[in-house]
Amino acid sequence: MFSYLCSSVFICGSFFLFGCETKDQQEVVLYTSVDEPIARPIVDAFQKQTGIKIRLVSDTEASKSVGLAERLRAEKSNPRCDVWWSNEIFLTINLANEGLLAKYESPGDSEIPRQFRDPEHRFTCNGLRARMIVTADGREPLTRIEQLIDPSLKGKIAIARPTAGTTGGQVAALYSLWGDAKADEFFTKLHANDCKLLGGNSVVAESVGNGTILAGLTDNDDAAAAQREGGKLVAKPLDQDNSMGTLAIPTSIALVSGSKNEVAAKKLIDYLASKQVEQKLIEANFIGWSIRATGPPPFKMMSIDYRAAANIMPKAVRRATAILEGRE
Repeated sequence: MFSYLCSSVFICGSFFLFGCETKDQQEVVLYTSVDEPIARPIVDAFQKQTGIKIRLVSDTEASKSVGLAERLRAEKSNPRCDVWWSNEIFLTINLANEGLLAKYESPGDSEIPRQFRDPEHRFTCNGLRARMIVTADGREPLTRIEQLIDPSLKGKIAIARPTAGTTGGQVAALYSLWGDAKADEFFTKLHANDCKLLGGNSVVAESVGNGTILAGLTDNDDAAAAQREGGKLVAKPLDQDNSMGTLAIPTSIALVSGSKNEVAAKKLIDYLASKQVEQKLIEANFIGWSIRATGPPPFKMMSIDYRAAANIMPKAVRRATAILEGRE
């Protein structure tokens, strides 16, 4: 009888233990800088389809992917995140180079253009956004980034602080494409033209839309959101009338090194990298274009090495911010 009871206790205890483990393994922690109103319905649909619970962790407009990246770095010795879903690519490249992202080849990787693909399969990409120049309605729309240093616009132009969001990637891209001397000169002239540094790309778009400023730089989704809210502005991809083109920005998805829920995490990565989710992001007016598009590009893209730009981004952001704040 005693032996029977011991066996029963052991079996019940084992069931409880392994039952809990299975339940835990079915919860995936997702860090994302994709706007929560955009990300949440996509994640909810995945949960409904698979039964895998997703704990979504997002961040504020002012810090966006930068704040989440610092959190990931701080947790390196004891990762709490399983999947990284960023609204850009530069920070993702740097996190991969720091060993924070694990190798995983998602089934859809082969559909992604080479410039947006990691040869070591530490991340994949989906969808494209683009940097835009926005002009207050009723004025001749600006089309080139260097028009922002026109003295007639002094005190009436703005960009997001380079330490926030995709502006940092654009700064790094300009330093990579132009070199230090030309980039320094541009940001010095931008500072001399009394360029405002605002708390995020959405704030830039809103400020142009309400007439507080006359022109600025933002992303296509922020420009579209401002227009939907009644903002009076015109948005154009940068530098389509010259050789430079505008910066194309894919979202990026990766498995975090040391993930405690790897099997379920990989299922989420495959879903976030799918055509189905790309279409949802287009319908939500977050991304503007498919990364899988065949034929001519939807807009003239800046020709840069994303890995080289990511490598210099911390230094470039510090340098440009110091110039724009008048400390250099």
